[in-house]
Amino acid sequence: MIDLNTLTVSKASDALDSKTFSSVELIEATLKRIEETEPFVHAFAHVTAARALEEAHVADREPRRGPLHGIPFAVKDVLETRDVPTEAGSRVLAGFVPLRDATAVRRLRDAGAILIGKHVTHEFATGQNVPPTRNAWNLGHYPGGSSAGGGVSVAVGSSLMALGSDMGGSIRKPAALNGVVGLKPTYGRVSASGTVRGASVPSVEHVGTFTRTVEDTALVLGAIAGYDPADARTFRDSIRSYLFEIRAGVEGVRLGVPREEPFGPPPDPELKTLAEAALAELERLGAILVEVGLPSMRLALPAASTIMTAEAAVAHREWLRDRPDDYTDETRRFLELGLISPPAQLQAAYRAQSALRADVHALFREAHLHALVMPTMACTAMPIEELVVARDMPRLIQYTCPWSLIGQPALSIPCGFTSPSLPAGLQIIGRPFDESMVLRIGYTYQQATGWHNVRPPVAEPGTAREVTAG
Repeated sequence: MIDLNTLTVSKASDALDSKTFSSVELIEATLKRIEETEPFVHAFAHVTAARALEEAHVADREPRRGPLHGIPFAVKDVLETRDVPTEAGSRVLAGFVPLRDATAVRRLRDAGAILIGKHVTHEFATGQNVPPTRNAWNLGHYPGGSSAGGGVSVAVGSSLMALGSDMGGSIRKPAALNGVVGLKPTYGRVSASGTVRGASVPSVEHVGTFTRTVEDTALVLGAIAGYDPADARTFRDSIRSYLFEIRAGVEGVRLGVPREEPFGPPPDPELKTLAEAALAELERLGAILVEVGLPSMRLALPAASTIMTAEAAVAHREWLRDRPDDYTDETRRFLELGLISPPAQLQAAYRAQSALRADVHALFREAHLHALVMPTMACTAMPIEELVVARDMPRLIQYTCPWSLIGQPALSIPCGFTSPSLPAGLQIIGRPFDESMVLRIGYTYQQATGWHNVRPPVAEPGTAREVTAG
């Protein structure tokens, strides 16, 4: 019997190599986990069961293409998937079935991975409505951003790896709140080609990953990163072996610890304590901690919200005119606001984005930093019934949004639990295109701790019905 609670991409790959189990058996076990957990967590918008089993039979007959061959994955429902519905959580795109895969999806398939379904998202990834997905650790609590389906699914084992998109923290937030690993790569490291019309915010969008371990993140990133002629934002730089470089340790690595004030209100005390404990562990492992200031970060949230609102709205002008009732009220108001944003305000936001990027690059250079380290979130998951998007969103993204705005690579890894048994995340932010260092720091921390091995009760076979909201 396959134990999905202990399985990772790396372990599954080794088992497939040694024929401990087949890809068909792995897909069958994953589909069973989906059946067990979906009535409670609602992570999937579509499940491609029959197709996944067909591909698994083919995968078992083929020579293995690499470490991802035969491994199940799922995708946020804003990334196009050939012959599989891509509806972006909206009636506007109901029934839309693309003729192609998004580049990142295609690259995983080319590596032999098997698409098992599409994950629920906020309508057009705007974060304005409340989808049915629920936190894997407490069904009554907030599960994270618009990529929450991926974080919840990986946490409960209904997918071993997942693709999401991140414009303000939509990968790192659900990773932190569900106790998994979430990576937002450098802007342009992974192609965003194939992000469905209406869910694209060109200046700040990133396609990234959910996994259970940093080692798995390195495997997936190695498959999806690189230049794409279909996306002019991608770069022609060489792709290194992330898996090889993560094992170098952190001896002598300089980690900047930003002061809290410019980012917004201070973090919840428990989250601050857990982050400090993680920093102490990294220091024990040989890292050098350096307190740093970034006063210009006060500009980050206003600039990012202006850019996201204006750019998200562009593709919706005709739909809003012709089909306004197909949107939820919250999303429609958000997009209508974007259409009337003053051009001068948007240009000011772009100037702030450039200034912030320059300030952070200068800080890395002048303080000789390898990375910045801070909490992923300032607060833990609140009850869904208490969430007020307009009021709470700034606090939910105050530590994640700046790094999407300026395009730095950022990784969230589990670093403990608050007293209500809700996960907390540590965020590691690197220099542009230095994912290797970010992953190296995260991997070293995970090798010394066990937070990433803890699974939510809903993931235990037969116990899902015992998990209640509240």
